[in-house]
Amino acid sequence: MVDDEPLAVERLANILAEIPNCNVLATAGNAQQALQLINSHQPDILFLDISMPGMTGLELAKQLQGTKYPPFIVFCTAYEQHALQAFDAQAIDYLIKPVRRERLMESIERVLRLRNNVNDDFSKQFVAANVGGVLRRIALNDILYLHAEEKYTVVYHLGGEHILDEPLKELEQRFPNQFVRIHRNCLVKTEQLLEIRRDIDGQAWAVLKNCPKALEMSRRCASELKDMFKHS
Repeated sequence: MVDDEPLAVERLANILAEIPNCNVLATAGNAQQALQLINSHQPDILFLDISMPGMTGLELAKQLQGTKYPPFIVFCTAYEQHALQAFDAQAIDYLIKPVRRERLMESIERVLRLRNNVNDDFSKQFVAANVGGVLRRIALNDILYLHAEEKYTVVYHLGGEHILDEPLKELEQRFPNQFVRIHRNCLVKTEQLLEIRRDIDGQAWAVLKNCPKALEMSRRCASELKDMFKHS
């Protein structure tokens, strides 16, 4: 675990010591020290603070993404406002201090499930939705389409619909191979796109595999996707 507050480290270590099959391999007070310990211990999980002197926890997490065997990252912080950045850094969970034992157990169980499927990189991709003040992860596998509505982006998925804080354009840049644009305000999950239809007025509509309604397409996007269909 990495935290510049000794009391926070001690408290988290005490909770982890009570959890079966969970061993604290090392602790670090800053990111630079953590890098050395991670290389020598190769931990499965890294419990990481965000606000630290020198390199921040977010910077450390992004640096670890480029390593051969990066640990699963669980952020433990006193600040809620960094949650979206944390999930961009491929964090598994985001815990608010003081960390409760029940929430810590949830994070560890989530890591164990992912570790059992560690070769499935696609299953680790998700977007983060704010649901009543709680951040909820929505896997890309479950998304049907994304729609920009006024100042928000709405994600429509197999479990319903939720609001995202990220603009549509940023999501398109984050997942360039996972979505196709059918309109200036709509991205469709590529694997969900079943066919393109035109009504008697010539308007193009996108038909999705798991969506009951067809989605309106712009003329330009329909033309581009028609070419994609021919050559895919």
